[in-house]
Amino acid sequence: MSKIKLTITIVVIILILTGIGVGNYLLERVPENPSGTLGNTAGNLQNGGLFCEQDGIVYFANPYDENTIYRMNSDESELKKLNSMGAKWINAAGKFLYFYQYSSSDGSGLGYVIQTTGLYRMDQKGKKNTMLKRDAVGDVFLADNHLYYQDLSEGAITLDRIKIDKEEEATLLDYRVTPGSIMSGSLYYPNYNDNFYLYRLDTATGMNYMVWNHRVWNPIYHTDGYIYFMDMESEYQLHRYHPTSGAHEVLTTDRVEMFNVYGDYIYYQKNNPNDSGLMRMYTNGSGQELVSSGIYQNINITSNYVYFNTFNEPTPVYRQSVFGPVNVSIFQPTIE
Repeated sequence: MSKIKLTITIVVIILILTGIGVGNYLLERVPENPSGTLGNTAGNLQNGGLFCEQDGIVYFANPYDENTIYRMNSDESELKKLNSMGAKWINAAGKFLYFYQYSSSDGSGLGYVIQTTGLYRMDQKGKKNTMLKRDAVGDVFLADNHLYYQDLSEGAITLDRIKIDKEEEATLLDYRVTPGSIMSGSLYYPNYNDNFYLYRLDTATGMNYMVWNHRVWNPIYHTDGYIYFMDMESEYQLHRYHPTSGAHEVLTTDRVEMFNVYGDYIYYQKNNPNDSGLMRMYTNGSGQELVSSGIYQNINITSNYVYFNTFNEPTPVYRQSVFGPVNVSIFQPTIE
């Protein structure tokens, strides 16, 4: 072979290898999300993040199948299983799902062994499962291009974040914070480390600000500009606060165990003496009505349904039309 032919051959090989490398990079690259992207609603994430909706597709942890992730249309049609490990705090953005993956039973087999508890990214077809952090984490929330979560790996709980491409891992606060309500670059939280007052963390600068010297629990910043919360100064009644106007309103005098907000509705679990049940009302506190008597948990909401289950009984899962008349039925997904 002449030197010219050898040189051409080498150049061609280099170009092919470079092309393969660039192609693989483009395939593996995680495109950035538009500003303002949120991976799930704050209300769902504060109820375990078991359901998550994006563009009419619902992703959920199926309790009838060890909490593995399934997908379906918002009307519950076209059900499909996506993975084989338990999941919670599901977030969806772009072409990916982000979630905490864990073992929910004594599994066996190679597929089970090679999967590990931790924070994961997976494409929405159930492929390309990528570990972002191999540790126990809690309360995962995707905002823009970062995942915010509680790091439980070192004994002391901290608020950490990591970029969706697995870069820029950092600790933001060295005490427990539930990253369940992020809006416009601000994370709102009760300061568990001190006084339970409402604080705001600027996610761009890392600066902390006290918003309101009032003791709150599970604050949810809603799209109407109000922060909904369980009031620790009045036996966990459900209140709302407007940080701009300073308006503070009592929505119900019931003792509330958990709640979720969607559109103009609030669904909440009341636990008064000898009077417990899942309730709903409008966000201004009017129209209170009983959905179902009993003690329920995991109140997750999609565009069509509210899903919930009896306390400490993962199945059956019940559903109720978000906006329609009260008519509770059992949700039992079945692949045809």
